[in-house]
Amino acid sequence: MPFPVKDITQKWGRPSFSVPAPEERFEKYAGQVPNFLLDLWRELGFAGFRKGLMWLCDPEEWQTTVDEWTAGIDLPFGNDKWVAVTRSAFGRMTLWGQRTGLSLTVIPYSGWLLPMDKSSDMSDDFGRDVQIFTSLRAASGDLLDPDGDDDRPLFKRVLKRLGPVGPDTMYGFVPAQALGGPMLPDHVQIVDATVHMQLLSQITPRTIMVNPY
Repeated sequence: MPFPVKDITQKWGRPSFSVPAPEERFEKYAGQVPNFLLDLWRELGFAGFRKGLMWLCDPEEWQTTVDEWTAGIDLPFGNDKWVAVTRSAFGRMTLWGQRTGLSLTVIPYSGWLLPMDKSSDMSDDFGRDVQIFTSLRAASGDLLDPDGDDDRPLFKRVLKRLGPVGPDTMYGFVPAQALGGPMLPDHVQIVDATVHMQLLSQITPRTIMVNPY
């Protein structure tokens, strides 16, 4: 039985922004990503929720960024072929692995990579779908809204100052943390998401944050 898309909109609200997913995305990614993710694309498009805090990614637009962030990394469960599923206004990405499922989160401003092997849940369509469903239902705005150097959440303050990001933009710290910049609202700009994420991939050291438990 398919998971209902309305359960996601009950959690996140109707999209604040949406770009319709072209038919060729469904043709290309059928069998590569869970059916429930295709259902979300079909009904909601590549949508932004809560004034752009969280987005469903267009995998084609994000693939170069994904490739740059995952190139040469040594994960506990080995290599995989990655597709972007969601991203936040600040660029936090969740990635789907063809072999290991929804098993990698990238936090670009800090360089943290959070692996969580889901290969045991990949044996059937239900197991694949439930990973997307539970991830979106369990995700919290707090998780996507980083605290600044003043220990206060950033999103609402930056939104008030700059307005929302769009499907191809994000909030970027300027200068970047890797270059000594602070995480404060007045050091945030709306930037081209692809360009900024690729820049961060070049200047930000990676740290793989393995759960010890």
